Amino acid sequence: MFPLPDDKTRTSWRTWGYRWRSSDTFILSSMSMALFTDEMLFAFMVPLLPHIFENRLGLDTSLTQRFTSIFLVEGALISIISSPFVGDIADRASSKKVLLLVLLVLTLISVLCLSITTSLAWLFIGRFFQCIVSNALYIVGIATMAENIGSEHMGKIAGLSSTLTAAGTCSGPVIAGFLFGIKGYWMAWAGAALFLVVDIIMRLLMIEKPQKRRAVGVSCVEDRSHSHSSEREPLLDTSRQSIDEIGGWRFYLCLFRRPRFAAGMICYFVFALFVASFESTISMHVRNAFGWGVFPVGLLFASIQGPGMLLAPLVGWLKDRVGSRVPTTIGFFSIAPFLWLLGVAGDERFPWATVGTRGKIIYGVCTTMVGCFTCLLSGVGAMEATETVDELEDLHPGIFGPYGGYSRAVAVTNMSWMSGLLVGPILAGFMVEQFGYYELQCVLVIMSLLASANAAFNLSANPQKDGCHSDSGIDEP
Repeated sequence: MFPLPDDKTRTSWRTWGYRWRSSDTFILSSMSMALFTDEMLFAFMVPLLPHIFENRLGLDTSLTQRFTSIFLVEGALISIISSPFVGDIADRASSKKVLLLVLLVLTLISVLCLSITTSLAWLFIGRFFQCIVSNALYIVGIATMAENIGSEHMGKIAGLSSTLTAAGTCSGPVIAGFLFGIKGYWMAWAGAALFLVVDIIMRLLMIEKPQKRRAVGVSCVEDRSHSHSSEREPLLDTSRQSIDEIGGWRFYLCLFRRPRFAAGMICYFVFALFVASFESTISMHVRNAFGWGVFPVGLLFASIQGPGMLLAPLVGWLKDRVGSRVPTTIGFFSIAPFLWLLGVAGDERFPWATVGTRGKIIYGVCTTMVGCFTCLLSGVGAMEATETVDELEDLHPGIFGPYGGYSRAVAVTNMSWMSGLLVGPILAGFMVEQFGYYELQCVLVIMSLLASANAAFNLSANPQKDGCHSDSGIDEP
């Protein structure tokens, strides 16, 4: 008698290209394209805004900077507010592929609306919907990779997403400016629409495998039932071992009661605050201290962002093997002295750092070192979030519902990051205006050391494998 084919084999017979369409490589490629396009579109409009405000909307040139700032702040605020709702909806969806397709189509519609509008009110309304959809794409994209590839690879996934985010943010304005310079306004928007069409095609081809994570989780619970019997603990003041599904605000309270999750969110917030404070102060500081113009400032930003784009995947691979505690602790601790030197360089109170070109050299070297060590901070929020969800689901199967809680956990991660991006410029602007650039850097040094201590005591020392996920690899047959 010949053995009967299993469900996966029968499915592959019925579905064209099932093997490569459901492979980890294609899923990663598809989601990577989505994340890149999402970040690219979020920054795509920046070089087009002066033309839109002044030529299409007919506003006075003096109002361009004000409305540009409002336009950019709107995106961060909407991302923070919408994240919990997006995460809740995504975790209730049985198929994230359908949800992703809907989001991509809505993104395409929002891009078309933004391109044709000639009203200031409709421009901001269009931006409102674009930001919600963009935020949803990021959250669902990360959650989809975690579910299909496996949370044991979350370090590599987070590193890859950091690289894609940086690449999309940097290339968005470049692509828009290049296309605008060649063929004008409509050619620029046509390029954005083309990226979305490619995304939609890839999403139609992709076959998700949500059963991988849930099956692994069940086997882990069975294999470790004895080892965890003494660890089972009441959640939200209940002593039942068979716990009901946790939703709403109780889900977030459940997560934040885990020290590793709260510590991961704090670390991610501080990381984002550093990034935002750099972006809001470097240009003015180096112009006043060293007389540098646009090109040297661009090189400084490249020295901060460049190492992250190159090293983030390697750091993710490292965190998958040793956990996030040691790399994050070293990252925050190592950044501190270079933050202090950034404030010292060019400050007349430190003559040894202002002689000749010494201040310029110190500042350039320090920005590069900050860029290298911040690589160790990448993905700390998403990694702790997904591993906390796995840990709780192993201890209490079904606690977050049939489709898990990845999306809601990633939504909190996104909120912590966007909050840091909002608070950073406010803190930096206040400190520089009231006290000075050196004093700002001293505050950042203190925050970096406190974050390092927080990471050392609370983050995970080892990834949550325990033998259950160690044999799961990328591109399984």
